[in-house]
Amino acid sequence: MKLHIFFLHTIRGVEDLFNSLSRELIHGDFDTSHIVDESLIRRILARGGLEKDTRRRFCENVIAAEEAGADIIQVSCSTVTPAVALAGQFVDIPVLSADEAMVQSAVEGYKKIGVIATNPATLAPSTELVRTVARREGRDVEVDPVLCEGSYEALLWGDKEKHDNIVLDHLRRLMERVEVVVLAQASMTRIADILGGDFPVLSSPRPAVEELARRVEVLRNSGGTK
Repeated sequence: MKLHIFFLHTIRGVEDLFNSLSRELIHGDFDTSHIVDESLIRRILARGGLEKDTRRRFCENVIAAEEAGADIIQVSCSTVTPAVALAGQFVDIPVLSADEAMVQSAVEGYKKIGVIATNPATLAPSTELVRTVARREGRDVEVDPVLCEGSYEALLWGDKEKHDNIVLDHLRRLMERVEVVVLAQASMTRIADILGGDFPVLSSPRPAVEELARRVEVLRNSGGTK
């Protein structure tokens, strides 16, 4: 059966990345659509967190995707991860978070885990997610969170070079203290490619779409029911 996958983003510029990963990793016939709502991240930045009205708007986007024909929704932004379970209560289709698959990989393989974020509202929930998954898996980990101040604002204004330079500077210093670095946002994925080398730097899009592919297969085998 042909499934319709919706991606929900809070910033433009990552649609092609998720389309490419979907073509590579998801088998069978499917369509993809994207909802980009930058008002979510701007509200979160302005208010320093994921407040009630922002959670409501995120849920409205999830509901709109289902009404538009989505069979499954993949969220790409880690900042809204705390609202994913809430949004899932309003729809009858799976809603997948951006970062849990990546974090699972980190806690299974490493003890000293760095978490690096460009958005201050993302750092705390991403760090807490690492600790939550570690507790769930019975792993003893040390988490070292780092905020790249000024980089996210640069990206929102279209200055990718400034964004990348700020992130690379913080990333190189963090790598001296930890065994693995978790990139807290999909918008940081290309930084790992710029850096190169053998040090493990994990980003969320690939593990997220790998898990999405698994869930798509489950949906096909179940006839499209949740």
